[in-house]
Order: sequence, then C-alpha cells, then structure tokens
Amino acid sequence: MMLKRLVSVGLLLLLVHVTGAGPVAAVAGAGQGGASVGKVKTEVSKRVGKKARVTLQDGSKLKGSITQAGDDSFAVTDAKTGQTRTLSYGEVTRVRGQGGLSIAAKIGIGVGIAVGALAILYGAACGNDDFC
Repeated sequence: MMLKRLVSVGLLLLLVHVTGAGPVAAVAGAGQGGASVGKVKTEVSKRVGKKARVTLQDGSKLKGSITQAGDDSFAVTDAKTGQTRTLSYGEVTRVRGQGGLSIAAKIGIGVGIAVGALAILYGAACGNDDFC
C-alpha cells in the first residue's frame, strides 16, 4: 500500500513538473526578442570551422560552416555551393550546431525513460497482491 502511494505521488510530481516547465520557459523567452549580440558571438566562437545553422532577424535560415569570425561579423560558407556570406552579429538571432538532438529533446527522452521505469516498477509491485 505504501509503495503504491509513493509511486503514484512520484508520477504525479513528475507529470506536474514536465507539463509546467514548457509554458514557463516559453513565456520567459518571449519577451527577449531574440538572442543578444554577446550570446551570438559566444555561439559563433564555439563553432568556427564547424557546421552550423544560422537564423537571421528576418526569419531566413542559413546552413554551412562558419569559416571565420571577427569582432563585428562572421562568415558562413555553404558546403554545397561554396558561396560565402558575411553576417554582422546584430542581424542574427540564433546560431546552432547542425544535427544532433536539442537539449529539450534529450530532457524529454530522459523523462520518458524515467516514467517507463517507474511504470515497470509499479507493474511489478502490483503483480504481488500485497502492495496493490
């Protein structure tokens, strides 16, 4: 009986945490209006010589390698066409690495695994009539 309550409360808290985290994060980021120049510079400096996806203020997106980074601008070279475009940090809203999973996706997978493990434990405990 105690194990059943513990598992139920744990699942309830996990569910409340997961459903409450998404809207709070969206509201917190809504008023910022995009990334700051400093944040963009930091992301660009991490990705010099690597593939990246760059989102501009007008909503357009570029994919390619960041070939060079200066104090006021950086260059993105498209691997398919070989065309290089120089961008100022102020006209960029987001710089991300190409491929891989986002942090949110990784968190979602981890939460899914945890919920699955708790469900298996709950099912195993309920297999014995003394706990249910």
